[in-house]
Amino acid sequence: MQSIKRSLDGMPTIFETKIEDGCMFENTAGGIGTLIIDRDFINEMKIIANEVKDDKSLILLFTNIYNKIINYFSSSIVNNKSREQTYENNEVIDDEGMIIGTKISSLKGKNISKCSEKSLAAYIILEELYSMGIITRKPVLTLSQLSTDSTEAEPHAFVMLNSDKLDNSNKHLLFDVENLTLVENKSGNQEYYVGLYYLNDEQYNNFFNGLQCSPTSLYEILGNYREVGPKRTYGNVKPVKIL
Repeated sequence: MQSIKRSLDGMPTIFETKIEDGCMFENTAGGIGTLIIDRDFINEMKIIANEVKDDKSLILLFTNIYNKIINYFSSSIVNNKSREQTYENNEVIDDEGMIIGTKISSLKGKNISKCSEKSLAAYIILEELYSMGIITRKPVLTLSQLSTDSTEAEPHAFVMLNSDKLDNSNKHLLFDVENLTLVENKSGNQEYYVGLYYLNDEQYNNFFNGLQCSPTSLYEILGNYREVGPKRTYGNVKPVKIL
């Protein structure tokens, strides 16, 4: 059985194989339990992939993926239980009475999901789109750290996408599904957009060789916008490839 285990000492984990039913995501939610990626969840993410596969632009594609993931994990029904209590109340017990984890599908609509669950969802969707040939950048689920100019480094999950092999533009993307990006247009109007960042070859290689990376918002690269929110820095130690 596959296992994605977040290192507690901050060492990043890189996962780039197909997630299958029963895959275990350990040390999620700040060390709360083990997340079981079950077939129901995988199938629902594949449905989302098919719903967005005809989107014509990159930004529209990722925006729709973001919105559908938020809708999946959110609900208008108030959840009075904490994140930890919600995990505990949905634990799976095996035949020997041992707790083996919490199915990710049981967290649907519970309003407690953060970067771990959302990035798993994004990775499965993007991996499906990659296998269909809809996108040509291979997704890589990455568990590392995130800090800003006003916050300390904390464990964080996101998706990296390798450079498109069909062009020579050296474009790499980072999709932070947990955090929106605050940008300002030339008229001074500010809006939040989905967290998409551009990395050149040097930034990309530095990140995967254990150096910090402060990527540029894709909206700045495309023009007419500038990022005005806290500057984000991803990673700070050498990654360990587990698969």
